[in-house]
Amino acid sequence: MASQLHIATRTCGRIMRFCVVFALLFGWFSGNAFCDKIAGVSVVSPSQKVDGSWVASVKKLNAGWVAVMPYAMGQAGSPKLRFDGEFQWWGEKFEGIQTIIHDAKQQGLKVMLKPMVWVHGSWVGAFDLKTEAEWKLWESSYTSYLDRLTEIAIAEGVDMICIGTELKIAVQKRAKYFAQLTDAIRLKYKGKVTYAANWDDFLTIKFWDKLDYIGIDAYFPLVEAKLPAVAELKLAWVQHARKILSLYLAHKKPILFTEFGYRSIDLCCWQQWERENLPHDQEVNLQGQVNAYQAFFESFWDQPWFAGVFLWQWYTHHERAGGLKNSDFTPQNKPAEKVISSWFGKG
Repeated sequence: MASQLHIATRTCGRIMRFCVVFALLFGWFSGNAFCDKIAGVSVVSPSQKVDGSWVASVKKLNAGWVAVMPYAMGQAGSPKLRFDGEFQWWGEKFEGIQTIIHDAKQQGLKVMLKPMVWVHGSWVGAFDLKTEAEWKLWESSYTSYLDRLTEIAIAEGVDMICIGTELKIAVQKRAKYFAQLTDAIRLKYKGKVTYAANWDDFLTIKFWDKLDYIGIDAYFPLVEAKLPAVAELKLAWVQHARKILSLYLAHKKPILFTEFGYRSIDLCCWQQWERENLPHDQEVNLQGQVNAYQAFFESFWDQPWFAGVFLWQWYTHHERAGGLKNSDFTPQNKPAEKVISSWFGKG
């Protein structure tokens, strides 16, 4: 009898958990919905100085946020990071970063400051070091980089800081460091804080409880088709949404796609990293990009646990960006721009 009761209790518990997940996944619980969605774009750092006129194109998209993305430069296997150097583009140096943030804030946009690390000859997620001494040197260099950016964030009233981007191996091996780094930033900075995990390791991050948002660079492979249908894509999203939702339920932190987008290209919803270097005038597929964004918005935008997104990518020279013969990520001057504007306008 006791065994039967135990089985019945376990079964009821599983049913209850399924019901909660199902309800949240399909938006039944609206009481805790994040009404003010983060409708953002990732601004490509310009090589030369620009004025604030670029903000107009962002606002026309109905976006209320921009991600400003400075770069530090590193080498595979080396603990040294270089930043704010003469070798960098204007928009990657502190002067340019601060100017872009200032112009965005002055014209009513909110800003996420999203530090990036460029590792020559390798993806940053694969960056690794061999010794404790090397990791300590890297941490010291990275802390200096973040300290200076935090000073800019405070001075310009930045709304959110992302403490790192796709540092897959580093955040696994040095989780304690990143937790302490978050604490140190919070002592000075009063805005929101997140981290941008890659789509394939967001479930393994050990310091989500330290942050305000669970950040995901959400390049999930969905459908292997030249022109995937919206219905196919929505179905493919379900398996990923379940995992994302499980993390929300575990930490009670809203989910933010810190980076996300599709090229206007054949197979745009499959393994994008394998095609990112294809020339921007090849395999143009504008409808594929439209379908990809439509499926995303229909799947996520109204979910109560979904905080918003920063689309990849947006150029400051809007009138010359993208276009109908361009297969790059940007939706600028393409049919997908209208889809995004419509959804962003819903708030």
